[in-house]
Amino acid sequence: MKDFMMHPIEEKIRKRLMNLPSFVAEYIYRMENDREVQTLFEYTKDLHLFFEFLHQHDLFPSSSIESITIEQLALVQERDILDFLQYIKSYDKTHDTTSGKRLTTHYRNSDSGRSRKLATIHRFFADMEKRRLIPLDPSKHLDIKVNKRAKIKNRLSTEQIEHFFSVITEDVKAESSQEQAFHKKLKYRDYIMVLVLAYTGIRISELVQLDTDDIHLSDDETNLLVVVRKGGDEEVIPISDQVAGEIKEYLEYRKTLTALPLKQHENAIFLSLQKKRINPKTVRQTLEKYRLRSGIDIKITPHVFRRTFGTNHYNLFEDMYLTAQILGHSSAETTRKFYADPDSERVAKSMQGFKYERRSED
Repeated sequence: MKDFMMHPIEEKIRKRLMNLPSFVAEYIYRMENDREVQTLFEYTKDLHLFFEFLHQHDLFPSSSIESITIEQLALVQERDILDFLQYIKSYDKTHDTTSGKRLTTHYRNSDSGRSRKLATIHRFFADMEKRRLIPLDPSKHLDIKVNKRAKIKNRLSTEQIEHFFSVITEDVKAESSQEQAFHKKLKYRDYIMVLVLAYTGIRISELVQLDTDDIHLSDDETNLLVVVRKGGDEEVIPISDQVAGEIKEYLEYRKTLTALPLKQHENAIFLSLQKKRINPKTVRQTLEKYRLRSGIDIKITPHVFRRTFGTNHYNLFEDMYLTAQILGHSSAETTRKFYADPDSERVAKSMQGFKYERRSED
């Protein structure tokens, strides 16, 4: 993750830790060198929810969450954690907005979500026990069984992808003149964003970080895209001549825009209407807008394009390790679980050609 994206997340971590006991903050900061900043943020959120539950349900007599002591932490029992896991199945949280309104939001957690939160709690208590700050890890014997067989989720057909592109480029369903004017400003950017997602399989975090100098186009048919992967490492992805040509034309068009990008955003390939680097929320909203206009009945997220690319790449080349490398997976097992789903044609062909062959005796 590039520095400009890390700092806002680090600030969110800092603000949450200010409302947690000091020993929790020490635990999170000691993991800085071993975990990605986004992972630390998720840990911090999980622990904040857990301590908030303990405090709101009068398990600690402390006046505030941050005043909970290590001695009180040592009193947490297995039953308290079980109660928390039951609570987060379905719960409400009330908060004040910046405009002063009081809102209540409902949250739900599947078995998979509860299992992830339990894993965070277990890591935390195991660390406390290892450092002898508490006598026993109360989560040690707890587990939530989750179906280990990964279900391959929504993907798009070739026809759906082609239709999705046409909806963007041909102003389909942009009814009012205001909608049409708005769409005209954004459709070229939106088309290239979707093109990159569909033909490279990169993650949304990798997409929004792209700078103009991450695109390397040449006349010798060696066109490259540099992305920053989840772990922070840079990786080079070759791109096809077709995609490279489209990106090149878009970059030339981008230079003609009358309003210049704001300082610190001038290198971003994809800009918002405010001339700032586009954020993931805007990308998701953009895809949902075109999904509704296209009439496609499955939820379309950036990861749907990643799944679609990964599965089609595997079916085309039948090389799991090649697909894993393109997707930036550290293990081909991840590719096998989520992307290596043979299409119906390959399945039928395999059954037609199947037979028991007699082996010759040595």
